[in-house]
Amino acid sequence: MNAKQPGYYCTKCDAQFLKWSGQCTECGKWSTIVEGVSDEAAVVRPSTSNARAGKSQSFATLEQTAHEPRTATGVDLWDRILSGGFVRGSVTLLGGEPGIGKSTLLAQLALVFAERGNRVLYVTGEESPLQVHLRLKRLATVIPSSFEFLDQTQADVIAATIRETKPNLTIIDSVQSMRLPDVAGEPGNPTQVRASAAVVAEAAKQTGCSIILVGQVTKEGELAGPRLLEHLVDSVLMMEGDRTQSFRLLRVVKHRFGNTEESGILTMGEQGLVEVLDPSAAFIADRPKETSGSVITCLMQGARPLLVEVQALVTPAGFGTPSRRVTGVDANRLSLLLAVLGRRAGVGFGDQDVFVNAVGGVEAKDPSIDLAIALALASAKFDKPLARDVIAMGEVGLAGEIRPVARLALRLKEAARLGFKVAIVPKEKDTVIMPMMTVIPCSNIKEAIQAAGLR
Repeated sequence: MNAKQPGYYCTKCDAQFLKWSGQCTECGKWSTIVEGVSDEAAVVRPSTSNARAGKSQSFATLEQTAHEPRTATGVDLWDRILSGGFVRGSVTLLGGEPGIGKSTLLAQLALVFAERGNRVLYVTGEESPLQVHLRLKRLATVIPSSFEFLDQTQADVIAATIRETKPNLTIIDSVQSMRLPDVAGEPGNPTQVRASAAVVAEAAKQTGCSIILVGQVTKEGELAGPRLLEHLVDSVLMMEGDRTQSFRLLRVVKHRFGNTEESGILTMGEQGLVEVLDPSAAFIADRPKETSGSVITCLMQGARPLLVEVQALVTPAGFGTPSRRVTGVDANRLSLLLAVLGRRAGVGFGDQDVFVNAVGGVEAKDPSIDLAIALALASAKFDKPLARDVIAMGEVGLAGEIRPVARLALRLKEAARLGFKVAIVPKEKDTVIMPMMTVIPCSNIKEAIQAAGLR
């Protein structure tokens, strides 16, 4: 066996180092380097000198089986997200913060899938079978007999059960609870997560069983465990949203068998999570009337346009350095926009506290939200509300210019559907023309403020 040499390694990506440092140079994480030897580095690599060559085959021999039909889930949201349903032997990773509703969403899916005559195996790693049963009883009056559970956390036992029983769908909640006896470390560490997921994924490929792994999210918003886990699975879904809000966003991060532009908006009710069929109307339904600092914009969630309200509040700073607080938007983008407004548009905020919020718990990372934030800040600064039928979208540059955004026509069409009459947009070579809507192209932030009637 290889002798363990003293050193340091990263608990996030297993990178090896000769000395300690605060940040891992491989994955960029802070405070993850500890003294010792990682489990991966301690594994003995077997010799491959006696390995026999494998037999290659022509891809033409797979033509008859390459287009196997997908298994529809029976849930419109899942069928759309997965581009038609489950592919045999596929492994899907569903990530999200604790308490966001992952287990509830999967329980609803499993109940519908089992009612269609499919065999479903639910691996209760984090919760007891009784706790899962109580959740199922809240969601359905009758639990199908083809819906079974396995109270087990050992990955090799789970894989052996999949090979023997051959269920149509296996849900493992969660991947951080699995462990392999032959691998050192506690459940949840990078080596255990990677090794356990690999064993289960191999069983899925051998039997054709579709598997959904539940993964927790760290405080940085990333999936707990090594990034290699995302490369191991076929699809990665993320469930996002504020637990204090009723809306949840289910989006596709990776999908080997379809596109990654699908998403869904869900709301939590008494009967579990229900898809919001018209999310744009739901997000702006409670918009206040005649209030300064409120602007509507349109974001793209995958291939779907979503109208969102951006609110800004500007108040005189009490003392010291002015405060800047954001919810749902990037704090760095706010600092940039404040500087651009002060330098390029003559709207300064040096002695005022600034608060910006994307209503509804939405994580608005789309650069097209820049113009809406800037107009909301100017509206709050001058205490002048925008007209209720005005929408704004565009990316703001350091020179104060407004840059074009993707799929502008689709965004304007969604705004027109919900009754907006005026759109402040970037100036493009070919101006988008929308019936029943006045489109005002602006080349810089000063023009946009004037077009909004704030000056």
